[in-house]
Amino acid sequence: MYMKKILALATAVAALAACAFGAQQQAPQKHRKVAVQTYSLNRFSLEESIEKLKGLGLDGVEIYPGQRLYKKGKQKFGPQMSKADRNKVKKMLADANLKVVSFGVTGANSERQIEQICEFAKDMGIERVLTESPIGLLPAWNEIGKKYGVTMCLHHHAKDSRNQWWMPEIMGKYARTYENVKSNPDVGHWSRCAINPVEALKKLDGTIGSVHFKDQKEFGNPRNQPVPFGEGDLDVKGMLKELDRQGYDGFFVIVYEGEWNNNIPSIRKCVQYLRNN
Repeated sequence: MYMKKILALATAVAALAACAFGAQQQAPQKHRKVAVQTYSLNRFSLEESIEKLKGLGLDGVEIYPGQRLYKKGKQKFGPQMSKADRNKVKKMLADANLKVVSFGVTGANSERQIEQICEFAKDMGIERVLTESPIGLLPAWNEIGKKYGVTMCLHHHAKDSRNQWWMPEIMGKYARTYENVKSNPDVGHWSRCAINPVEALKKLDGTIGSVHFKDQKEFGNPRNQPVPFGEGDLDVKGMLKELDRQGYDGFFVIVYEGEWNNNIPSIRKCVQYLRNN
């Protein structure tokens, strides 16, 4: 009788432990910070883009330099904006419950230009600037960025671009050299170079400040072939798993370079995928 009670108790404890483990396994995925690069909507002004994006449940937007501000007018987004335009854009974003999480991809060919960009970023509440600035200016980006509280992230295109840090080994080298310089991998451009994005992300462990997240119809195709996440040839779940392993807590920036006149349905699918995986 005593042994039966002991066995019953042990069984109950095991069952409770199994339930707890199951609940732990089924716990909802941590909240991923999701943004959209407004270049995805480059057929439209920033004003129109914000209107289109505000219903997607985003955490923010990444805005590219030179995007037209308003449906009518020639003003463009960047350091040259007047105080009045800066305030208008801040209000548009606040009304849509969005913030600018990063700015780029922008160039800079002098310390003076870096200073202007960082001042602009600080004024607009932007913490990250993406650039393909010359390597010789990385020390300036490092110091001036720290002065304004702005992190510089190295962006890359495919292997036909002017820089060579589309190779993850080289990008990682520079991102590890300077305290305030991080990497901004673009997994779609890696695919265009026939570079395995999961393996490439591993080479950037500890350096990633922002990610341009994509899926492509065919891995290794040099053309740009965007598709909603999970519908293409890239190992999207593998990339997420690797970034989670690294403890990446930055923004997943969706860059959807296709279906230019009506890609909001596809972007919405990308947002939902990141929310559910």
